[in-house]
Formats: sequence, structure tokens, C-alpha cells
Amino acid sequence: MSNLKIKRAIIAVYDKTGIADFARALVDEFGIEIISTGGTAKHLKEAGIPVTMVEEVTGFPEMLDGRVKTLHPMIHAAILADRDNPEHMKTLEKHGIKPIDMVVVNLYPFEKTVADPNCTFEQAIEMIDIGGPCMLRAAAKNHKHVLVCCSPEMYDAYLLLLRKWSDPALRGAALVEEACRVFRTTCLYDEAVSTWLSARINREFSQRTLRLRAWGKLRYGENPHQQAEVLGNVVDSEEPALILASMPNESAEMSFNNYGDGDAALSLVKELSRAKLKKHSVAFIKHMNACGCAIGDDPVDTYRRAYLGDPIAAAGGVLCMNFPVTLDVANTVMNSFGSWGKAAGAAFFKLDVWIAPHFDEDAVKLITTPTEKRKWGKECRLLAVGAMDTPPDPNELDYKKITGGMLVQTRDLLGLNEDQWKVVTRRKPTQSEMADLRFAWLVCKHTKSNAITICKDDMLLGNGAGQMSRVKSCDLAIQLARENGHGDKLKGAVAAGDAFFPVPDGPQKLIDAGITAIIHPGGGNRDADTIALADRANVAMILTGTRHFKH
Repeated sequence: MSNLKIKRAIIAVYDKTGIADFARALVDEFGIEIISTGGTAKHLKEAGIPVTMVEEVTGFPEMLDGRVKTLHPMIHAAILADRDNPEHMKTLEKHGIKPIDMVVVNLYPFEKTVADPNCTFEQAIEMIDIGGPCMLRAAAKNHKHVLVCCSPEMYDAYLLLLRKWSDPALRGAALVEEACRVFRTTCLYDEAVSTWLSARINREFSQRTLRLRAWGKLRYGENPHQQAEVLGNVVDSEEPALILASMPNESAEMSFNNYGDGDAALSLVKELSRAKLKKHSVAFIKHMNACGCAIGDDPVDTYRRAYLGDPIAAAGGVLCMNFPVTLDVANTVMNSFGSWGKAAGAAFFKLDVWIAPHFDEDAVKLITTPTEKRKWGKECRLLAVGAMDTPPDPNELDYKKITGGMLVQTRDLLGLNEDQWKVVTRRKPTQSEMADLRFAWLVCKHTKSNAITICKDDMLLGNGAGQMSRVKSCDLAIQLARENGHGDKLKGAVAAGDAFFPVPDGPQKLIDAGITAIIHPGGGNRDADTIALADRANVAMILTGTRHFKH
């Protein structure tokens, strides 16, 4: 590693945020000569900063409406020359080229430009940066001798670095780290252009690159013998996500399974929040399926009903609620076992993960302070994700890994598409049945196929999930409802199925248990038989025309 002395820097930035102050510090504090182009040079000169124009260095003016400014040997040889190679240095001297030791460039905002629905093809093309990526890549390749900066957010850090430039270990690590940052930046930039061009010829998936960054290693995967880490989407999104959540108790580490179950819980509660069926929504998740869920107008009562859906399964699971955790809410949850669980047959209560928009400080203190009878709170992962009723990101895709490749699809963001629903029986659902059918349909959507979901009075009674036959899912949903003390509530309850019933045997079991309204997609060859069965039993039935398989 040569003892690099930064004497000359080239600055060419689209985003001029903070660049004048940064350049002034380079000149005044470190005596660095600034070379610049067009708009950047004008901006710096207006701020009173001495600038050498690029055309003074190259001997050529900017041309082709600014498309060609820095693409010249006087610039690129000055950046790329290996200072430790005598032949390189002789070549520079022969042609009168002075080395450039620092490159400060940020790129045209291509993605922001094409995100505007009014953006024309010609406007998008002009936002494809050429000179900027060339200089960044040249500097990153020669990072042993050239410091490169591609982000306005790094200016203050660079000034701190330059003040400690005499430290060879610090200098060497920084040069490599910033080179890596540049290659990530230019890679993503090129991918954005490629994706946009592919979309214009209807090839959205054909050349797609999965853009992820390493977020952190996990202790292990689904099982202790498997290694695992978290990868984060580099695309900005306003949608709440576990990976972006703050953790009031950061000492508690998320596991691979915590992320899977937590995402399932958050997805369900976000869906219920956006549907605005009731103000408050609560869900307990075990193995990515809801074992308890409720909506309501009072937060404590909504939580109570969600917990009592299956208090045995809730223990050791994931809890998600769409309202802030106040001291009152925290006290309610922490005393679930004593208040309701023990009487309902549960052996204990604890949570692995607790997700909410926000946790009040006094609530966090209560949760994480052990008592003689309650010690699990300190290890519970608390995740504050913000408001859950924000619109979903339609650009994010759903990926499923298979050996040797990846399955890619758009997300299932269709919710209560009631304009497509059809009442196919003589009796229409009552007002209360209709409210429960909406709720059951959304919970069923977030349950693993084959799924049968039984609900009543805004509460999940039983969830038949992941069975190989739909009739067995009916059996399981009914069984769970009865085992958890809801047998008397089955009469007048509603049921949802994520796909059509092949034959009437499943609906028959639901009707025999007391179900009075059923919602499912329809589309089976024997729909007429199922509808006739419902009519004979005076059961209301809705066909949605939409399937929600979740494998």
C-alpha cells in the first residue's frame, strides 16, 4: 500500500447536497485541487471555491449536449495509473498527465426518473449515466491509490477519514470498503436500467436480478445443524417489514424461525388493518398459521379473544397487534396465563416474538423486568414496525427457493374483492354473518393450504391448516374449536375455504357442526351439489371467484 497523498480530486455530482461545504473543506483544510464539470463546477464557483474545469485538463470542450465530458485519457489515465508501476508513471509524465487521487461522483437519478408515470422514453435514456459509472469503476479498480466517494451521505465520514489519513491500517481498510460500495452501486444502477428496458419489451421476469444485501448472520437455520443469515431487499419501501423494525430490547436475537413466523403474523395483521373491519387486530401465529386471531373496538378485549382462540398453542408463539403497546396493554399480555390461560387449560404462557407499531418505554420496562413467576419477557423479541395500515408495495415480488433455482411471482395482494362475490344460495348471509365471513376470508387467505377457517363474533374459533385433503382441514378446524372451549359457539359460526370443495363432504361436516354460512372460491365440477346441500340446510354460501392457495 503506497503512502497515498491526495493532491487532486475530480468532483462531478448530480445531487449537489452538501457538495460545496465538502469541497471547501478539501481545499481549505487539505489543500486539494478540485477538477470539475459543467453544473457542478458552476455550483462550486458560485460558492467561492476555486475549480479547474475539465476542458482545461483534457483540451476538449464538453460535447454532444454533455454526453461526453470526462471520457478522455487525461482523466481516466490519471485515475487508473498504478503509482507503484514505473512504466505507468513514465507514461503519465510523457503525456503531461497529473494523477487524480480522489473521485467524488454520484449518478443521474435513473430509478427516480422512470418511476414518474409521465416519464418519456427519451427522458429515461438521458438519465442513463455513462461518464459517472466509468470514473467510479476506474477509481474503485485502482482503489490502492485512489479514494472514491459515491454518496453525499458519506461526506462527513470522508473528512474524518482524511484527518486520520496517516494511519495506514485505517486508510487501507477505507480504500477497499469504498471500492466495494462503488461496485455495489454501479451494479444496482445497471440492473435498474436493464430491468426498465426489459419491461418495455414485456420481459419483466426474464432478466431480473434479486437485489439483496447481507443483513446479519443467525445462530442457525430451521434446525441447529443448518447455517443461516438474513438478507435484506435493497429497494426502498414504505411498507412495514420485520427486517426494518426497531428492537427496544436489542439483546434478544431473532432466529430463522422467528423471522418466518413473524412475517406471517405481520402479513395477516397488515391485511386486517388495511381492510378496516374493526379498529384493532391481534393475531397469534404458530408455524406460520394463525392459532388465535380477533378484531374489535377495544384493544384489551380484542387481545383476550385472540389469546383464548387457542391458549395452548399461543404459548411460545408470535404475537402481532396493530396498536401501540402501552403499560396497560403490556400488563394485560404479561398476565395472560393467570387471567385466562390457566382456567382455559393452558400449562404456561410466553412469547418468542411480539410485534407492534410501537412500545412505550414503561411497557418495555415491565416486559423485560423478570419477576418470580414471569421471567420470559427479557428474552422476548420486541419488534416495533410502525403503522400497519400503509399500502403494500406492489413492486415487491414473492420468491420461493427450489433446488437449482427460484420461483418468482407477484404477491397475493388481493383482499376483500366483494364486487366479485356472489351469493349462490337461496338464503343470503345475515349482517353479522357477513361481517364474520369477511374476517374469516382474510384469515383463511393467510393460512397454509388446504385451509378451513371457522370464525364467529370477530374471533377465530378453529383453523384447519396444511392438510392434504380439504375434508381433513374441516375435521381439524372443528376439533380445535371444540378442544379450546368453543364448541357452543360453532352454532351460528361461519367458515372459509381457500379453494373450492371438490365434493360436498367437507361442507357437510361444517354444517353438521353448526356452521350457518360458508365462503369459498367455487369453480369445482360439483359446485351445484355443494350449493344444493347448503340450500337444504338453510346455510348461506358465497363464491368469491378467487383462490388463495398458500403453500
